[in-house]
Amino acid sequence: MYDSNQGKSMWEEFIQGRSIDTSKLSIEVLNSWQRCKGKVDPYKKKNLEMVSPKDLEELKFKYRDLIDIGVPTMDNFYNYVKGSGFSILLGPVENGELIILEVIGDHEQLAAHELTNAFPGYRWTESVMGTTAATLVAYHDKPFIVHPQETWCECLKEVSTCAAPIHDPDTSELIGILTVAASYTKIHPHTLGMVVAAVDSIEKQLAVRRLARKWEIANHFKTVIMECFSDGLIAVDEYGSVIHVNYKALEILGLEKNPIGLNIFEVLKRTYGTNKRYQELASVINSEESVLDRFVNIRNSEGVIRCVVSTRYLESHGELLGKILIIQQLSRTAKLVTSALGNYARFTFSDILGQEQKFLNCIKIGIKVAKTYSNVLLLGESGTGKDLFAQAIHNASSRKDKPFFAINCAAIPRDLLGSELFGYVEGAFTGAKKGGSPGKFELADGGTIFLDEIGDMPIDMQTSFLRVLEEKTVTKVGDKGAIPVDVRVISATNKDLSEEVKKGNFRVDLFYRINVVNIPLPPLRERVGDIPLLISNFVKLLSDRLGKKIDHIVPDVFRICSEYDWPGNIRELQNVIDRAVNLADGNTLSSDLLPETLYLSTHYRPLNKSEHRLETIKSATEKSTIRGCLEKYNGNMTLAAKELGIARSTLYRKVRNITDNSVN
Repeated sequence: MYDSNQGKSMWEEFIQGRSIDTSKLSIEVLNSWQRCKGKVDPYKKKNLEMVSPKDLEELKFKYRDLIDIGVPTMDNFYNYVKGSGFSILLGPVENGELIILEVIGDHEQLAAHELTNAFPGYRWTESVMGTTAATLVAYHDKPFIVHPQETWCECLKEVSTCAAPIHDPDTSELIGILTVAASYTKIHPHTLGMVVAAVDSIEKQLAVRRLARKWEIANHFKTVIMECFSDGLIAVDEYGSVIHVNYKALEILGLEKNPIGLNIFEVLKRTYGTNKRYQELASVINSEESVLDRFVNIRNSEGVIRCVVSTRYLESHGELLGKILIIQQLSRTAKLVTSALGNYARFTFSDILGQEQKFLNCIKIGIKVAKTYSNVLLLGESGTGKDLFAQAIHNASSRKDKPFFAINCAAIPRDLLGSELFGYVEGAFTGAKKGGSPGKFELADGGTIFLDEIGDMPIDMQTSFLRVLEEKTVTKVGDKGAIPVDVRVISATNKDLSEEVKKGNFRVDLFYRINVVNIPLPPLRERVGDIPLLISNFVKLLSDRLGKKIDHIVPDVFRICSEYDWPGNIRELQNVIDRAVNLADGNTLSSDLLPETLYLSTHYRPLNKSEHRLETIKSATEKSTIRGCLEKYNGNMTLAAKELGIARSTLYRKVRNITDNSVN
């Protein structure tokens, strides 16, 4: 055994400043001694540099992969040298400094560690413990053997050490050191080889774990991404085995168990049997070419789901790896399409203004019928708000979150109405696009279709429409198969359908089908009391839209508008007010902004300001004028009386008379 007390060793000579034979030292050891001289006490008895318990726990967590892989490797190494006085140390390198985290070894060797504090939590750096195999590895990033006569601190003069660097598999940076310590008689060059081999094993296992983690993260991201899709996604390999499926696909297909690893055709066959729906979907998956937007019916426990199915091949360097099946629910697609095109129900019953009892009764019926599944027929002249009523009924129903389509039967050419309503298959007619196209009934599945001007629907189209109502199915133009649909129909017309039936222009059986509940909307001339309210609302909406500040409407406007017949009803009134607001320069909407046709029809001329007196207003419009002023001043009787040029007591009396007459 090396005896430091025998003579003046080269180490002692160097400490005392005498010349030594440097050929007996490696250049790395000599340079380390030179760095340590005057900075590290060579007679240090033990290591006193320890990290805090909290920092030690954080280091163990940070380097848990190194520990998880390194400790079993240390155990395997120790099994070869067990009972020979060996110890093995492992630790990470933080900012060039080694911190010991794990130590195993024979009892006598671990007892020797008590003399130096070579235990977990202690810093083992050149600035603390001078020259050792581990400190040289940390400095030079390569394996070293250091014998007793080469160590710097006296407390380490009884052992030899072998150490090798552990590198990050991705960056190749030094992340840890594995050290083996024993009596100098038991440490040989082949011992260092064993340490290097152990380190190589650790690095390879780190690389495998890192790769596995990257694969796990990538797979997790793939799963998250696939689950973010609102469409069903199924990935199969080249043999048809399912390699991934998202929750939406399981929901659409009605699968209770995840089919990963199973053959997709066996899964479909077991789920649907050998019926047509299984064959449709299987043919799409089995197609040798990519399929784009194929319409397929899929039946699950909740019923038949109409879907659009597409496939995409998975290839790498020309090699087929499999394909992805994309399943879109047609009802959701329809909702997105209608939303994108602005073809959705925007209005509710709270958006429909009116105070006249006759009109309020219509709203009451609409709210009640909205809760049912019955077909509704809206009757009324053009411009009475039939389209708003249809939207309000839809939004008050259980279908409010489903698609809403509005079709004007009089605006679509006769030859196109069938394909517009019922859709068509590929090749149905000249110009039919590849893959065909769904009709509005198919897109509106689960929702509502509003058929305006239904009295203008061609008689032959009425037959097809009647079949939809009776059988709850749609047959595309050029197709023979029937597609099940669940659609509520709201129809509207300004014609007398009873007369149209007598003339042979409208099918009597269809009339009874759509006329389950009819709501006759009164024309504006029968809602004179609502005109001031509508005018005030239109002025506010249009002023806000145009960035104007119109806060005063002269009573003459209410008077003239209340005397006009309004053949175009609410739509015409809105257009008139739109024109007036656009032409207004200040904050007042005066009667001279109204179109001349209103004066010619009502035989009135615009009044001067001095003539704004209630006495000049005909008794027939007194009610609406008073309501308009009260609406304008939010019920303030003083301001309204001042505007009308009457005493407040007179206004109170007239309001009381209006209220009494309404009750009577």
